[in-house]
Amino acid sequence: MTLFADILIWLLLAVGIGFCALGLFGLVIFPDIRSRMYTAVRAMLIGVTAVTASALIYAVSRFLGMNGGQYLTLALTAIFLYAIIVIATIVLSREIQDQIKSS
Repeated sequence: MTLFADILIWLLLAVGIGFCALGLFGLVIFPDIRSRMYTAVRAMLIGVTAVTASALIYAVSRFLGMNGGQYLTLALTAIFLYAIIVIATIVLSREIQDQIKSS
């Protein structure tokens, strides 16, 4: 792997961990459910996106460098799991918002 890819992977991992930590602190600190949901959904999606992007960069750089099929499988699995997380987060946040509005 190149030095640029390594730096980008570590930078994206740090950003992902930072945003996920902000989302966790938002869930603990904020008093009402709306502010908790806003913080958790936005920050966690940004964090998961950054971590997934770092996994994809790693998989692509290793695939191009070593021509290994397992890295292509890693990239496809990361994209599939990311899609599941995003869809589930959106559906659940809308369901919680509907429950808040009705009560």
